[in-house]
Amino acid sequence: MVCTRPVRSSFVLGCALLACCAPLRPLTTPRPAPQPALTLGSDSHIHVTMSHQANPLFKGEPGDGPFSASPRARLTNQLDAPTLKAAGVRLLFAALWPPIRARPGRSSLDESLNQVRQLDEFVGRNGSFAVVHTVAEARRALGVGRIAMFPQIEGGEGLGSVEDVDLFYAAGVRGVTLVHFESTQLAGAAKGQLARAVFGLHTSTLEERGLSELGKAVVTRMAELGIVIDLSHASDRTVADVLDITTPRGVPVIVSHTGARAMMPDLERNLSDENARRVVQGGGLIGVSLFTAQLDTPADQQLPGHQAGTCDDAVAHWKHFAAVVGPDALMLGSDFNGFIVRPIAGGLCADGIRNTGDLPQLWAALVAQGVPREALDGMGEKLLGLVSAVEAKADPAAQARAMLRARDLRAAPSLLDVPSP
Repeated sequence: MVCTRPVRSSFVLGCALLACCAPLRPLTTPRPAPQPALTLGSDSHIHVTMSHQANPLFKGEPGDGPFSASPRARLTNQLDAPTLKAAGVRLLFAALWPPIRARPGRSSLDESLNQVRQLDEFVGRNGSFAVVHTVAEARRALGVGRIAMFPQIEGGEGLGSVEDVDLFYAAGVRGVTLVHFESTQLAGAAKGQLARAVFGLHTSTLEERGLSELGKAVVTRMAELGIVIDLSHASDRTVADVLDITTPRGVPVIVSHTGARAMMPDLERNLSDENARRVVQGGGLIGVSLFTAQLDTPADQQLPGHQAGTCDDAVAHWKHFAAVVGPDALMLGSDFNGFIVRPIAGGLCADGIRNTGDLPQLWAALVAQGVPREALDGMGEKLLGLVSAVEAKADPAAQARAMLRARDLRAAPSLLDVPSP
């Protein structure tokens, strides 16, 4: 039915006046100006040499080749020294990813050690970076203006025995993400990661597996040698099992790149509030990822003017963790060059996160939303403090035995040569 009753012109005029006089609601939160470089920023999970790890798919490396100009670029290098330094990020855990069963003729152990070599070779080509193995070495590198990198293996599938941990240590590895996409001989990985990433399938169930007996021995050996244990990608059961070993020893752990489970309840890959508290109570740290697939934000936790898919999501997850464990327990765990789609343009970050050059926008967004600037400035010192605490709990005799064992293996021509750090 069509209404043919005439509308009074005075009614129309009144509505127009009300519309003109009513305050306009901004579409987005005003964007703050980018922050200056942090005093000592850090990134607890960043892939510096992915062009070698994922050759020939991935293109470019810091200082050489293409540089990403889009948040959606997954296979193009996203970091370089000038933009890292301009953002104040000068301390890295350089992630080395040995793809599961993807290197014909090489075991996962071989490939892990090979990638440590590749990181050393990268530094030989690019003097802006330095591979470091101790806090003292890191401070020396920082003192001469270099970006300090601790080698970090992402995925312990190469560790088939406790003795293999010794090879990692002797090669210079100082951090290990215990599991990656799949459960291994060591432990259970968070459920449904590959199904979600490849097919978009979601699961609300949790992985039942935690540490195996071998996994418990490997974690104990890492603590003895002073290797930082990273619980990213781990199942809840694995997180609990590791903390049951490390916390009584006074050995802190890290969750190097994650989002908040409370905001994505069906993603075990993200860290629960309960486990976040346990990690931090043991002296550990949490790195907040920039992978948009980990950063969905429910309506009741969105920022004013929130724009989904932008850095507003990363800020919301950061703020959630800050409310749970405090801002001083947090740092950036970007996963740059990790095949991730990053926040698109909009929201609090006008350009999105195309590459490391956009990090000052993220710092500004976090500060504008109440994250203390001092907590961001102190990220590097916090990470050095964690490594120092891990070093202090290491057993020098165990470290010496590991170096001797690796030397004996290097002398055997049938085994992979392991370079000394």
